Amino acid sequence: MKFRKAITEDLKTLTELVDSAVAAMKADGIDQWQKGYPNKEILAEDIRRGSMYVLETEEELVGMLNLQQEPEPSYRRIDGAWLNDLPYASFHRVCVASSQRGKGYAGILFREAEALSLSLGFSSVRIDTHPDNRAMQQALSKGGYVPCGTIHLVGGAENGDPRLAYQKQLVPAIG
Repeated sequence: MKFRKAITEDLKTLTELVDSAVAAMKADGIDQWQKGYPNKEILAEDIRRGSMYVLETEEELVGMLNLQQEPEPSYRRIDGAWLNDLPYASFHRVCVASSQRGKGYAGILFREAEALSLSLGFSSVRIDTHPDNRAMQQALSKGGYVPCGTIHLVGGAENGDPRLAYQKQLVPAIG
């Protein structure tokens, strides 16, 4: 199992992962990623910026996660409360290959990205998901993420859409 930065050669596979997830969510009646986000251009920009990470087995690329180090504009306002206001990393565009769901890969993605976040100096992580995305909510709960409230996305194709917001404290908060 290898967790690494995505490279340009991964773009085709990442796009296929997203396309498969979009189709699965649509089939499950989940209105997440149904408005053209994320798309190939966004994934290419994530790779160019060095913020997209992938999880691969010896046979295939099984998951992806974008690690954002800048404050997330959508997280400025929350109906609820964050665990704290300290600097945080945020995870976006988390996706596991449809054929590999239920094998614990989301948890591995989270653990690897959390360790990377700590090494980058962040003591906590924030993430959000669609209110109907029960599989992601379960993965977040299993991973120790605390529900903090509801945010509304700012900008992009899903502007204004509500999302459930979560945070995980990676080390005890100081300050």
